[in-house]
Amino acid sequence: MSLGDAITTAIPVLSTPTEVPVPDGLERVDIDPDYAARRGYDPQFLGVPVPLPVLDEEQRRNAAKNARAGEGQDAAVLPYHHFSIVMNRRRQLAYYTAVNIDGAQAKQPKRDRDTWYFDPRIAESEQIGEALYARNALDRGHLVRRLDPAWGVEALQANNDTFHFTNCSPQHADFNQNSETWLGIEDYLLGVATGLRRRLTIFTGPVMTEEDPLYRGIRLPRHFWKIAAYVGDDGALTVSAFLLGQEGLLGGLERFNPSTWQVSVGEIIARTGLDFSALLPSEVAMTARPGLEAMEEGGRRRLDAVSDIVAF
Repeated sequence: MSLGDAITTAIPVLSTPTEVPVPDGLERVDIDPDYAARRGYDPQFLGVPVPLPVLDEEQRRNAAKNARAGEGQDAAVLPYHHFSIVMNRRRQLAYYTAVNIDGAQAKQPKRDRDTWYFDPRIAESEQIGEALYARNALDRGHLVRRLDPAWGVEALQANNDTFHFTNCSPQHADFNQNSETWLGIEDYLLGVATGLRRRLTIFTGPVMTEEDPLYRGIRLPRHFWKIAAYVGDDGALTVSAFLLGQEGLLGGLERFNPSTWQVSVGEIIARTGLDFSALLPSEVAMTARPGLEAMEEGGRRRLDAVSDIVAF
């Protein structure tokens, strides 16, 4: 996967996040300005290790650097309340997000009026701002869903942290809001955690290629992926992976043809270059559920409804 040459951008150190004017019709949130208090993703959250994926050398060179990283912290990782993000500064998008969900402590903070913020720990030029989303069918798609990290005493702060532009990716409105594609998968996974009052870890990100269509100077990802990890009653880790497409962006924003697949972790590794090899021994066998057709060639299963998911 070629991500191009590394670039050098001055990173400003600001005292508070930069607020972006909010168009009519959006809601508002407020961001905790104390970034030092954010502990980020916990790889031991499930009681068994679920490490962050490993970046290759080129990805690490292109990763935005946290200007406020503490001693011993990986400067490529931006910690928030209950989740972390690693940014591709060249594409101004996340390589991946990683969130811990605690279904037993889940809360639903009221959504009043959004304000999206630039993260002051990296340069604004390394993040996609509001201009891309004006007067078109693009949504500001949360990679970490707003309610996923909203649990425990930091529920409100975690909810609000999801409104950083680092956590935003351009998604067609019909993709982002479709109950059988992106939203449907998100609802299903959060339902697993809250319904069973269990813990869940989810990795999410775009598939970035040089063939992605160019729009207003930004290459729009045609595919997004998710990996979910869960520990069952037997104490064993189970991992499921999903690939979701918004290929309709190829011909502009008029056409839309969503596709949703359950795939192998190996396919996510191949498409993203991210090393999730630690999760390979725990991935679910997609042939395990009776009554479903066999996987298609390449070890993937098309999902026409969330009820087709083989997981946990």
